[in-house]
Amino acid sequence: MKELTGRVASWDDVAQQGTIEGSDGTTYSFTSKEWKDDQPPEVDGGVLVICENGRDASQVEYLGIEQMPFMKITTRSAEGEVETASHSRFIGGPWRVRSDALMWMAVSKELHLQNKQLDIVDLSGLLKGEHPAISLRGSVIKYCYGLAIELYLKWIMIEAGKEYKSDHRLPALAKRVPEPVLDRLRGIYAQYVKTAQPEFKLMEAHVSGVGELSLDWSTFDKFIANTHNQKFIVGRYADPSDYGIFQSRSSNRSREMNSYMDSDDFFLLGERLLAYKPDPKDYE
Repeated sequence: MKELTGRVASWDDVAQQGTIEGSDGTTYSFTSKEWKDDQPPEVDGGVLVICENGRDASQVEYLGIEQMPFMKITTRSAEGEVETASHSRFIGGPWRVRSDALMWMAVSKELHLQNKQLDIVDLSGLLKGEHPAISLRGSVIKYCYGLAIELYLKWIMIEAGKEYKSDHRLPALAKRVPEPVLDRLRGIYAQYVKTAQPEFKLMEAHVSGVGELSLDWSTFDKFIANTHNQKFIVGRYADPSDYGIFQSRSSNRSREMNSYMDSDDFFLLGERLLAYKPDPKDYE
């Protein structure tokens, strides 16, 4: 008897029979008699195959594949040399993480487009009450954007089978992305900067007015660093002691949470980056 994983390559609902591409490079036939799962077979579904006689599929069921994004199939010659190696993404896997990243980016962009005309002159109003404009543009929109980038990078890490810390430090997370994938992200960023010539305008408000921050957005790595340093992510965990609306030399008073994105290019770039789905071979 042997057990192996595989992918449903075909399934005929009328004939109630199909084939499985096994992780050992062999194709296995199966019918509804061998299918042991409550849900019907679906092409590209990841499965567990049991061969009682060591050759033919006798029991087939879905894998619990939430954390198993794809399968690698290697075929070898009679001499043992690797001839081909292919990768197939399963249905399932950590797609929910990617889906959430895309939706957080969509929410961030829509809120920005709806509210980018909100006037922010200064933050003096916070001394007397609320200031909805800075809370929306400098907090909610920015946090949605940062969370989208964080979840996207974590999706890549999960697919690549790499561990990461959940401390919301984007630079540390980006550094652990497999090098071929990181190089591709850097290339997508560089190409966007070259062709679109974007304006990444980040403004900072305080009680005395509003001014543009002078930040270097020339590379993907600097984009990640700026996103982290301006508290796009960790700012959502702030308490009153973290906020500061006065300009000060103190390192204990956070003015970064008063910064806000004031150009559409941030969101066009975000969509461009998140559209990239790495080739599984690049994880090795």
